[in-house]
Amino acid sequence: IKSFQAGRPVFRTGLNYQLAKGTFLRSSFGQGYRFPSMAELFISTEVSSGIYVYPNIELKPENGWSAEIGIKQALSFGEWIGFIDVAGFIMRYDDMMEFTFGKWGESQGVDNFFGLGFKSVNIGETEISGVEISINGQGKINTNTTINLIGGYTYMNPISLSPDETYMTIEEPGVFLDGEYITDLTYNNTSSDPSILKYRYQHIAKLDAEIIHERLSFGASIRYNDFMKNIDKIFADTTIFSALVPGINESREEAKNGDVIIDARIGFNLNKFTRLGFVVNNVLNKEYITRPAIMLSPRTFALQCNLKI
Repeated sequence: IKSFQAGRPVFRTGLNYQLAKGTFLRSSFGQGYRFPSMAELFISTEVSSGIYVYPNIELKPENGWSAEIGIKQALSFGEWIGFIDVAGFIMRYDDMMEFTFGKWGESQGVDNFFGLGFKSVNIGETEISGVEISINGQGKINTNTTINLIGGYTYMNPISLSPDETYMTIEEPGVFLDGEYITDLTYNNTSSDPSILKYRYQHIAKLDAEIIHERLSFGASIRYNDFMKNIDKIFADTTIFSALVPGINESREEAKNGDVIIDARIGFNLNKFTRLGFVVNNVLNKEYITRPAIMLSPRTFALQCNLKI
């Protein structure tokens, strides 16, 4: 029976100070600790046709710290009230865990794709820094009509602090990438764009507006994320995955300007206990993905009935 145990204390602290009327300054510091999941440690499975995931009993827990400093300002203009919040943050991780492609299993020929697949490994030290801006406001057009606004923008710079360090060595002949076999895996030689961490966005924005008139409400939201620059290089390689999972590079080329997703909703309060709603997600029926070959939902319609008891 395989077993694994680890632990450490985690400390957190924060400070909130009122600089002036409606102006608040805050700061925080906290440590984090993530124990590997049972799937990462012990489970071997075929997640889709020809793509395998292998366990890693030697996986180390991920630990790190994060810090934030921000300022929040209350606003008031006639019948409008709200706030604007600006914060800067930084996060550092040691032994960060990430699924990486390699020859992790014993080859059984085409039955298990010659032992090639993904396994969660520790990739070393990483850092995520950035800034976040958010707004929240509410105002009245007249006695019976209210408008609610919520918006936000986040910029992140997620990077590896040791991109050239070998974090795993696999058995010969290794993985065939860019016309050569690689046995010493680094963040640089396993990434399609090692300037940032894999599967991360650098720009994320959202705006939500809702109009409420007596018992009727209408709302819409717009979500934006920029192009996901870095994925596992094996997905972008034209020699292997283009035959196993065709269309990845073509779909990424179509998404190079990022994704804009629009949702809409309408609701009506029958009484103080019952509310009916109609929701349309992905109004423009945008084709978009969060991982190679994983497409998210097309346009969907939903009827809702909420009851308060």
